[in-house]
Amino acid sequence: MRWSLILIAAMMAAGAQNERILIPAGQATVGSDLAELATQLEGSGARVDWYKDETPKRKIALEAFYIDTTEVTNQRYKDAIAGHSFPPNLASHPVVNVTWIQADEFCKTQGGSLPTEEQWERAARGDDGRIYPWGNQFDPDLAMFMGSTGASRLKVGSYSQEQSGENLTGGTAPAGSKPGGASPYGVQDMAGNAWEWQDGWYDEKKKLRLLKGGSWLTPRASLRSAARLGDDGARLFNDYGFRCVYPAGK
Repeated sequence: MRWSLILIAAMMAAGAQNERILIPAGQATVGSDLAELATQLEGSGARVDWYKDETPKRKIALEAFYIDTTEVTNQRYKDAIAGHSFPPNLASHPVVNVTWIQADEFCKTQGGSLPTEEQWERAARGDDGRIYPWGNQFDPDLAMFMGSTGASRLKVGSYSQEQSGENLTGGTAPAGSKPGGASPYGVQDMAGNAWEWQDGWYDEKKKLRLLKGGSWLTPRASLRSAARLGDDGARLFNDYGFRCVYPAGK
């Protein structure tokens, strides 16, 4: 019975990896308030000032759009970028070690773009502005993150390097393998597995690009949908991936 359930879950994950979900027009809840942060981070070991870049909390009206159900996988990326290579057992895992430009260009080849922060949080938080894609209570079984048990670990090169996030395959899980952690619209892996490049800037003056969603290397505090990370866009890390959005009329 156990193996049957695993097989069913694997088939469902595989089916979701090339799908798109319509996000209806509505109000995006973006960011957090300082008072909320203090409550959300209680007991996590994280400090409020680490996440104060999420403030202020605001509501932004958005038109409808489509978004990839999962992060772009190695196989899907290779189907469009012939030179991409990866270990055969990671075909269904999120593509990582991609720059912001590579992610942006891939989405354009698919007729889309990287999501804006507002689009991404709308898809993750729904109409009720929840803290995590699945709700307001943290559940360690619903995301692939630093505290996951049984997390995928491909032993390549130095173990310490693998754990650092630098340029080795790392510990992702197959895209869509945590269906219980889906957002209100059914979008998967918006908490954990791989950080996701966004359209726009974390800090334009410093030329830092924005990432959202946390990863297999991050603590639970970074799995909150309002959490943000900035990087220069040119660095390669084994926990940086992406997904695309598309106009609703196409």
